[in-house]
Amino acid sequence: MPSNEERRQAAREKLAKQNERREADARKRKIKAGAIAGVVVVALVAAGCYIWLPQGPRGPLRVAAENKFKSEHVTCDFQDRDPVADTHKNLPAQKQQIAARRTQVTDAQKQLATMTGDQKTAGEAQIKAFSEQTDKLERQVARTEKALPDIDKLTARNKTVSKPSGTDVPNSGTLTGTLTTNSGPIGFELDRSKAPCNVETFATLIAAKYFDNTPCVRETGGSPTAASGLFVLQCGDPSGSGVGGPGWTSPDENPSFLKVASPANPMTGGTGTSIYPAGTIAVANANQQADPQSGSAGVSNTGASQFFLVYKDSTLPPNYAVIGKMDDAGLTLLKQIAAKGIAPNDGEPAATPAAPVTDGKPKEPVTITSMALAS
Repeated sequence: MPSNEERRQAAREKLAKQNERREADARKRKIKAGAIAGVVVVALVAAGCYIWLPQGPRGPLRVAAENKFKSEHVTCDFQDRDPVADTHKNLPAQKQQIAARRTQVTDAQKQLATMTGDQKTAGEAQIKAFSEQTDKLERQVARTEKALPDIDKLTARNKTVSKPSGTDVPNSGTLTGTLTTNSGPIGFELDRSKAPCNVETFATLIAAKYFDNTPCVRETGGSPTAASGLFVLQCGDPSGSGVGGPGWTSPDENPSFLKVASPANPMTGGTGTSIYPAGTIAVANANQQADPQSGSAGVSNTGASQFFLVYKDSTLPPNYAVIGKMDDAGLTLLKQIAAKGIAPNDGEPAATPAAPVTDGKPKEPVTITSMALAS
């Protein structure tokens, strides 16, 4: 018969064996759970999914990659617009504005009767300048009305190109291509770092062949007596009216990297002027500065497809997005096109030696036969 001590020893041995079995079972369960987790991870990866564990060993790497992607892209707010509907809507308002200006001239002329000397002379000069501006506006409205059939055709053309999404737009890199005119090719480079949203618009329009077989309807030559001026060829409106474009506008991306010609004036709200170097490609717009005196809130973000090619250093407010530049051969060709001269727009006075045309249309028509990016 076993003694008490023997029984206690047997119990201790039995308990030790039970503990060993429990530990072995626990190890098996842990190994099995790890294997199942591994299968789940493999399945998720195979399905193109992942679970982000910010505190895990891969978290910081993933965060860094996401931050890098964000730093290399921007979001662009492309606003819808209908240039055809806008033109039809604006014409009556412009005619009313002209009529109101005519009334102002009549009232001012009546006041001249009460003036004498220098005051009367100054008043006459102001009335003359205001009347000439009104006449010019009226001729411009007449040209727009004449172009309505071509403007109306934009509705069909604009259905062939869709507005960019505006998400994840690259803010670096360049795109090269060729703008072929009836006078020859102009090589160009678009630079996303200078105006990513506007470059995105042009890349979209070029891919859709939006500029193919379209006219360049504006040429400026600056004043022969001025120290600086505007020396550009303007293109990009399929209607040739100066009011056309696609079904959206691009956000303003004003260039801060241009050489300053005259500084901004905080007292007057003026933006100053900058030098757009020869060879520059920039986006035209119809922006208007706010005028506190008249209560005008101003207009912004109106750039779209119209662009200008600078053939000589030009002085402008820094309000026009710079999207790229021409190559040397293209700039040489552009200078040759510009040298053929400027003709007055329809209805405008003919040029005289004392008053040459500095803002009109190319004397010899210029057409973009194609515009394409290098593959």
